[in-house]
Amino acid sequence: MAYYELAKSYRLAQATRTGNKNAKRNIRLHDDVATAVNRQMVKDKRMLGLRNLKPSHYLDAAITLVRDVPVADLIKAADDFRDQHLGEEGGSASANHYSISTTNDVWLDDMMDELLLAKTTGLHGHMINVIVQSFLGQLQAEAPA
Repeated sequence: MAYYELAKSYRLAQATRTGNKNAKRNIRLHDDVATAVNRQMVKDKRMLGLRNLKPSHYLDAAITLVRDVPVADLIKAADDFRDQHLGEEGGSASANHYSISTTNDVWLDDMMDELLLAKTTGLHGHMINVIVQSFLGQLQAEAPA
């Protein structure tokens, strides 16, 4: 399922090169998560032969797979991620702009509202990191031996 979503994200991005562009989001990944995305991307580029594979495709696919997860579960996971990384110096990589589908861009806006209503200020970035980490785990579980 994870590789299927990655392929869909890749195809959508390739199809929109000459048409409508995907939304660009400014997202700050934790250093460990950003490094893991890059490692997985290089591995997948070689395995799948997709030279144009980008980190954006991973973020987009990851968000697609969690859109039906209950908000409370995402908040709990984001809170746990934050607790695991408390007190780290320089834990977050510099922010990057990632291209994601319009549907996922709207979902992220809605999720920001949900986090506000739940009075969980500051969890948005941690939530994105948890989503991406989970997605990378799914890819590793699906990868051929």
